[in-house]
Amino acid sequence: MTPMTDAERVLGQIKRGEVIAGPEGARRIAARHEAAYGVVWRRRAPAAPAAPPTPDAAWADAVQSLTRTETTGDLAA
Repeated sequence: MTPMTDAERVLGQIKRGEVIAGPEGARRIAARHEAAYGVVWRRRAPAAPAAPPTPDAAWADAVQSLTRTETTGDLAA
């Protein structure tokens, strides 16, 4: 008898229904967790910034940070 690879073992478990996988499996697992623990995963998504910072704005912030640190002795955060 030759040993079975992990991939063969897992694929066999999925085929026999011992393991659930894929989108339907994810939905079933989520439904089971929601039934057990309530609605804990539904949270509002964080608000996206109005517009992504431009490279110029990022550069200006970096220069300002260095200037502020050198002139006031602040520690960079």
